[in-house]
Amino acid sequence: MIEILIVDDDKIILKLLSKLISQKLSLKVDTAISLKELKEKLNYKTYTLAICDYCLPDAKKGESVDLLLNRKIPTIVFTDNYDEKLREEILNKGVIDYLVKGTPKITNLIIDVIKRSLKNMKTEVLIIEDSLTDRLIMKRILESMLFKVFDAPSISQAKEILNSNPDIKLIILDYYLPEENTLEFIYELREKYKKSELGIIIVSGVIKPKMIPILLKAGANDFLQKPFSKEEFMVRVTNAIEMLDLIEELEFYAYKDPLTELYNRRYFFEEAPKLWNLAKRRKLNIACIIIDIDDFKKINDTYGHDVGDIVLKDFAKKLQNFFQREEDLLARIGGEEFVILVTYSSFSKLLEHLENFRKYIEEHPIKLENIEIPYTISIGVETGAKNSLKDMLIDADKKLYKAKLKGKNCIVY
Repeated sequence: MIEILIVDDDKIILKLLSKLISQKLSLKVDTAISLKELKEKLNYKTYTLAICDYCLPDAKKGESVDLLLNRKIPTIVFTDNYDEKLREEILNKGVIDYLVKGTPKITNLIIDVIKRSLKNMKTEVLIIEDSLTDRLIMKRILESMLFKVFDAPSISQAKEILNSNPDIKLIILDYYLPEENTLEFIYELREKYKKSELGIIIVSGVIKPKMIPILLKAGANDFLQKPFSKEEFMVRVTNAIEMLDLIEELEFYAYKDPLTELYNRRYFFEEAPKLWNLAKRRKLNIACIIIDIDDFKKINDTYGHDVGDIVLKDFAKKLQNFFQREEDLLARIGGEEFVILVTYSSFSKLLEHLENFRKYIEEHPIKLENIEIPYTISIGVETGAKNSLKDMLIDADKKLYKAKLKGKNCIVY
């Protein structure tokens, strides 16, 4: 379980940050007001991440920060005063960040740093650098930012790591690698990964200025001149990762329904024709299934729209559990209306599966505190590729309508 520790002798700050982290991030929070209390807590607990005041009444020289780092607890330093020398000293210890209490909108900044740090724990980065010293420096910085870090001295070794770790999200690539063609490697990467899938930051101390735009045009996301400060390196890496996350989020909202996290209407009508055409070409059996939650307006009117949203999310989760094949195309195409486009080998088995799903929905109501909220579904099924996907959808919708006329909670095919 993720738990955040806040160490500060100011009880107002403790209360404010605890409330914000609990409400905005839904995370468990613990607190300590002194080095003594911190030591006591660390004797029997550990924490995912800590926010620690640099100066405490019984630890005026950052002893609390040192203790947390020695216990391998990622730490954000939170202090009253900005001091350039102290800031550099603290950052060099390997803390996540150094934040000053008087900074405008500091609480929002703390929330952002926590969110970023927790994301970094799940993010993989690859360093490609022939200099062992530079490689270790960059690795140490990235690990202090909580990334999972891989490193390689050559492109050939880097390719092996990439093949074994397909989730790597960012590459830090030294431009000058002896007997290696870095530009060709960038082109090769961009053949396989879009800029939105894999970030590339080029680092170099021996590069002609005219080469930088060439590298960026080839597919690099950023360039960093050696020697660089630790903080500049951290900012460039964070900016690159956040840009990738932003693109991923935009793509998610372009094709996914944010409430149920199923594909949306737009995605369905882009992808369904491909599956339909494939079925026609290969003479596969294909079925279009439209499902509607019965009396959904009554659920909203009786229990409120928040509960209505819970019903939609519950149904979507159950739908995904029953239709898990990669080739099954599921989407939410209306308020309480969902569509499935599937290929099948046996129609009787498909109907049996749908009937099991209908019964499962009927027999597993949502349980909220002291009440149960039952709901049922009606299903219209159209088989055969027809003359067009549009015809299949129209006929499946007609059969859904018949299911409603029959009394709901049934399948018409």
